[in-house]
Amino acid sequence: MLNNRQRALVLGGGGFVASSWITGLITGMAESGIDVRDADVLIGTSSGARVALQLASGAPLEEVFARQIGAAPHVGRQSGAVDWDRLQREVARAKELGGDRAEILRRIGQLAFALERPDQRTLMATQLPMEHWPERRVRLIALNAETGVRRAFDRASGIDLADAVMATTASFGAAPVWFEGQPYIDGGYYSSDNADLAAECGRVLVLALKAPPWAMRLVSLEDGIAELRASGAEVELIQPDDEAMEVIASAGSPMNPAVFEPVTRAGRAQGLRVVAQRGTAGFW
Repeated sequence: MLNNRQRALVLGGGGFVASSWITGLITGMAESGIDVRDADVLIGTSSGARVALQLASGAPLEEVFARQIGAAPHVGRQSGAVDWDRLQREVARAKELGGDRAEILRRIGQLAFALERPDQRTLMATQLPMEHWPERRVRLIALNAETGVRRAFDRASGIDLADAVMATTASFGAAPVWFEGQPYIDGGYYSSDNADLAAECGRVLVLALKAPPWAMRLVSLEDGIAELRASGAEVELIQPDDEAMEVIASAGSPMNPAVFEPVTRAGRAQGLRVVAQRGTAGFW
């Protein structure tokens, strides 16, 4: 049942670019008087999940901002190049074969089983702002690679926090994360934001990048928001504006550590503009 008093903050994925822009945006908005960290539930997909945990940690935003600016030396060595052309072709083929969403996602999930890389759990654990699930309501979205069904991991799921984060970020060459005998991969293969999973809330703020032409998600941001609005929720969407897009376009690929500082700063500048344009007595 829709609870109009509940507010959800939905944070989309998109590699280092997404986590940097979202972190900067939220910092800039708070600096101007709108602090979206007080949402009743935080929903994060892929890199958006990492930001959600930073917000739930209770650390000062300036500290979170500074950590994102200087994150490049701490991201770890990338484990080999991903054949993006091949992966995009295979995902496109999985969609072309048709069927319902679960059937298509099962095909996409099968691609993950061919990927191998060294165990990254220890590195992941050292990058998280806390060892265990926070008290705040945080939901991290992953996709079951065998069934094609999404799962929203939270503190009641029984999964270790590090494993949940590895599951929702299991893309870019990462193998699936196994939990309760089931393999999980990046929830971004369903949707970059999974905004529809906030349907129990009356007000939803979605922070998401604009999808590139090669985006491999099955459900578009627009379709997900339409589903959410059909449930009766009031939805606000913020995406990079022209100034932020200019920086994003020139910063490099989504997983290039060089994007951290310029994109985080661009996000902060946009956050200041957002509040200046919309005021502090608006949606949130």
